[in-house]
Amino acid sequence: MNHKITINTPFLLIAIFVLIALAVYSCSTPRKTGFALQQEIWEMDVEYGLIDTTKKEIYLKGTLPIDSADPNKLIYDIYRVEPEDYPKEIRLIARVFDSSGYFITNMGDPYRKDPNITYFTSLREELGKHYNIRQETIPEFTVREYGAGDSIAYNLVLSVDYSGSMDAILDAIFTATELFVSMKFDVDNIALATFNKDLDIKVPLMKDTAEILKRYRSTYRRGIGLFSAMRDAVWSSYDILDGTPIEDPRVIVVLSDGDDNYSKASIDSLIKRANREKIHVFCVAFGYSKDESMRQLAQYTGGKYYKAYSKEQLIDIFRDIYLSLRYHYRITYTPPVYWGYHHVYSGLNVPGRADSLIGDGFYDTSGWLSLSDTIIRPVLFDFDSAVIKPESYPTLDELVDLMYTWPKLRFDIHGHTDNVGTQEYNQALSERRAQAVYDALILRGIEEHRLRYRGFGMSKPVISNETPEGQAKNRRTEFIIIAK
Repeated sequence: MNHKITINTPFLLIAIFVLIALAVYSCSTPRKTGFALQQEIWEMDVEYGLIDTTKKEIYLKGTLPIDSADPNKLIYDIYRVEPEDYPKEIRLIARVFDSSGYFITNMGDPYRKDPNITYFTSLREELGKHYNIRQETIPEFTVREYGAGDSIAYNLVLSVDYSGSMDAILDAIFTATELFVSMKFDVDNIALATFNKDLDIKVPLMKDTAEILKRYRSTYRRGIGLFSAMRDAVWSSYDILDGTPIEDPRVIVVLSDGDDNYSKASIDSLIKRANREKIHVFCVAFGYSKDESMRQLAQYTGGKYYKAYSKEQLIDIFRDIYLSLRYHYRITYTPPVYWGYHHVYSGLNVPGRADSLIGDGFYDTSGWLSLSDTIIRPVLFDFDSAVIKPESYPTLDELVDLMYTWPKLRFDIHGHTDNVGTQEYNQALSERRAQAVYDALILRGIEEHRLRYRGFGMSKPVISNETPEGQAKNRRTEFIIIAK
């Protein structure tokens, strides 16, 4: 049987035309990748209301004395918090600036012009984020202004992502870096480095501004690669600060699009080393990629997180970082004792303005928690009892607040005793106490599947039981992180 195939000529011509048009379009319009693709995705998110673009960021660009400022155009913010010396003290790094981006000076000692005016008038903390939140007024605090007359030497490392995805903005990086260096105070030391899969130190730590710029200009195009090892680069940047005085400010500024595809170092290790060595990490995320790890790194090291969506914004941010390091108000106080989330509110009153300005910030004294970390909290019991003492209820509240903050967090609760009594007796007592803690957390709303408990009796001492002090340390409750 013969089958006759009929071809509709007009439709065939249309189909051929469409195929040719698609081929020409695909050849003439390259598929977007890297930054261009990220920008297109971000613009779609904005169009569908997934990102709020109504809030306009204000970056510092200069200084202005308070007697030349319009009180009704002032903005007050807690720029960042330095919690590394908790519980002895907390340092708030605060800024007062106007809507044009000028930092307002002469509001704090030793630069305050009118000693009869107290600008910084109140301070309080809100303890806890989700559970049994309470307020604490801070009755005493000091305010110290830092500015052009201060000679404290900063040690700074600027470390920039030179992976292939950053190639399109090299000119902006060059301009921003030169601006950053040109703003340095004479006493400051700056090192410049770039990274792809390896860190390339273009300028070692030095003071001479002219020499820094000379070396950078001769090497800044060197070392562009395909891979990005951002976390490894931050770790190696810490090494550059080895040998600098730990009492002097030590800062890492890292610029990246956040797409780390080569590192071995973990965020856990970076945060813990920075806190140990008192290094503050400022993270500038460029582009539209996901960058939660950069946000966490800045938050948990007392640094600052920025997001830049344009070359112009990147330059503004570099200026803002340096000006904010050099011009700020440092508010120091003894904080209330609370293991967990602290929300700080600082009040500012300016003559000529009807209302008070409130700046706020936060810090977390539970620190950065890693999988398998052991947390020891003081849960107290009466002698020969598994009934939790009322003075330990705040400790339980702190643990509950932490678990509400981290919904995936799960604990193993371990009970331990000293060596007073028989092994069998202590084993049973430790099990009852571990269960008592488990029950108390369940009663406060924690789901059962997030907790397990075990008793170990006197089998795992952390110190000798030969002294009363040693016995006290061995009577403990441990919380082992098993999921996060």
